[in-house]
Amino acid sequence: MKKLYNKIAPVLSKISVAGLLITVVGLVVASVLKKTLTEPWPLYYASLAHLLCIYGIVLFAAVQVVFNFRALWPAVREAIRKAIVSLKRNPQVIPLAMLFASFLVYSLNLTHVSNTTALIQGKGMGLCQFCIMLFNLLSMLCMLNSFPRRKKANIPMIILMFVMFGILIFCDNHYLNGISAALTRAESPIKLDESTEYIRKAFNMLATYQTMIFITAGLVVLMPVYSRLLKKIKTSVEVEDNGAMAEIEISD
Repeated sequence: MKKLYNKIAPVLSKISVAGLLITVVGLVVASVLKKTLTEPWPLYYASLAHLLCIYGIVLFAAVQVVFNFRALWPAVREAIRKAIVSLKRNPQVIPLAMLFASFLVYSLNLTHVSNTTALIQGKGMGLCQFCIMLFNLLSMLCMLNSFPRRKKANIPMIILMFVMFGILIFCDNHYLNGISAALTRAESPIKLDESTEYIRKAFNMLATYQTMIFITAGLVVLMPVYSRLLKKIKTSVEVEDNGAMAEIEISD
């Protein structure tokens, strides 16, 4: 296997470097000539060179991983062990990660929600949009303070966090109902087409966001269960026995 790797690796390396060089040259030529040429052949060949570069690099990396798997596996196993040890000590990281992911989903699609609010202008939709962003941030702060390290859980903070979860779900439902009412009302309903595609995206995102909040709440409730399961995973490092130590004589 090592002989085969020694033959393949230099070829793949050359393919990657050549693909990168061709990509740079192709993009430069395309940018210079695209204003004078009617045919888009420079961009076409630059795209092919770009694909060649990507495939060469990916193939080279795959060969590196396959042929050096035995050398890489101890480092990967140690990284997994450290991650499990960290989760044993701080199981609240799991629901916190889900809550942070829900915040990212909402934040990255905030433009669609804002455009939907501006078009529909339903009762309380703008306030709900603001409250979702605000209470999502506050709920993350509550979760960070609900489970202090090496101390008992902060019950009042946990209760406050679930109240904020309820506010998030209520605001999300109110906003979804406002979109549904605008689409199905008898007088001048809003039609979904290419110009109002952002409404559909906002509706789907808010439905996904609501599901993620429910999952976060479930993870908090089930934390005692999966924290015990995590503790059952063996993460101790075995140390070789060096034998019994001989007696040490101390003389003046």
